Amino acid sequence: METPRTAEELAREQQLHPVITANLCRLLAQLGLLEEQRGSYRNAPISSLYLRSDAPLNQASVLLTLLGTFALWDRLPEMARQGPLPVTEEVFFGEDHIHALAAEALCGELQRTVRVVAELPEFWRAGKLLDLGGGHGVYAVAFAKLNPELQVFVYDLPAVLEKTARYAAKYGVNLNLIGGDLWQDGLGEGYDLVFFAYNPGGKNPALIPKIHACLRPGGIFVSKHCFYTWGEGSKSALLDLEWSLTSFARVTKAGRVYGFADDLSYEDYLVCLSQYFAVEKTVEAPFFAGPSLGKIGDALDSRMIVARKK
Repeated sequence: METPRTAEELAREQQLHPVITANLCRLLAQLGLLEEQRGSYRNAPISSLYLRSDAPLNQASVLLTLLGTFALWDRLPEMARQGPLPVTEEVFFGEDHIHALAAEALCGELQRTVRVVAELPEFWRAGKLLDLGGGHGVYAVAFAKLNPELQVFVYDLPAVLEKTARYAAKYGVNLNLIGGDLWQDGLGEGYDLVFFAYNPGGKNPALIPKIHACLRPGGIFVSKHCFYTWGEGSKSALLDLEWSLTSFARVTKAGRVYGFADDLSYEDYLVCLSQYFAVEKTVEAPFFAGPSLGKIGDALDSRMIVARKK
């Protein structure tokens, strides 16, 4: 709809039902997705930015993941009796979901997060950076673009890294891809900076010594995850229920959204972290997160922790 046309012209061109098309155009205009002028409709700027297939910030993959979530809700009576739907992490972070995570990040959170990391003097002195559980790799791409002298490594499941390679190629960046299971395999060594964001192991104390071991002396660890504080209950009853409709193969979900078995509270995580690292700063979600989307993938009380290896 970049070129204005009437509902009748659109229906004829796309072989649509004329009455339904006319009502749809009026509704989209009321929602602010189309602009109407003298009986013709065209894309509003927000639609050109987020909904055109060739737009850099296209959110089609986000809509597809929402569609998949709606399908889960359709099966609520079944799962209420039989339990959550088991999925492997490779399937969960398949084509649609991992592309949706990348698309959402590009709408502001990536830029703000990278700015926080780039404010660290150590980022510019670093020789090797590890994006742990980096998934789509768009954070790694941004770090590599910002500091061309940096060797950037992305560690994730081999099936996930197939998508990472596509993003690296899309943006013309050379990333070093390391396939493995961070719960069972080593992470490598000699890194100056480890970036770890929105991962099921993000609040698990078992990974802290592994991250400590892979860093050089004085290396920097940047963690960005959704934490629960002491005594905090539910952040959202609706999201808790949605969260409990599926179960992962490698890690056990807790009953609260973004919660996993063996997770530490924010306060306890800082205590555990302090055994291996000196915490230098924490950054609250409003300073790095994009707009809340009210669904899995939003900022929901995330915090960034910057710590230095002791």
